[in-house]
Amino acid sequence: MKLYKILFSIIILFLSFSSCIDEPAQPASEKEIIDNISREWNCSEDEGGFNFDFTAVISPDGTNSKQVLINNFHKIGTDLSVDVIVNQDLTLEIPEQTIGTQVFKGTGLISDDYTEITWNYTIETDDNTVTHVTGKYSYGVSS
Repeated sequence: MKLYKILFSIIILFLSFSSCIDEPAQPASEKEIIDNISREWNCSEDEGGFNFDFTAVISPDGTNSKQVLINNFHKIGTDLSVDVIVNQDLTLEIPEQTIGTQVFKGTGLISDDYTEITWNYTIETDDNTVTHVTGKYSYGVSS
């Protein structure tokens, strides 16, 4: 009988500890991610050794719930935007698209706290010159 009481006590003790363990965070939906990144960003980019700073605005795409529009992406102008696909794993995809005479394509990664986005993409011009660009968008943190 004493053995049963000890086993019962151990089981109860184990269950009480296991209920205190945090469950892993559920991935955010694309909508939640879009809500968290839709704002004006401070941008710093390196294009083949040339560094420049600017601001860009990310906003929801009214025609595609899993996509955002980035106005002034790569400092192309506030009246122009790039379409970007948002994924639940906090990655961003710039599908190949032509803006003016430039073709953009690449990826981005959103930080867990939604305060930074790192970019790695290419720009191809109409003379087939390809430039690699790396960059960081920051919000609420210093660049």
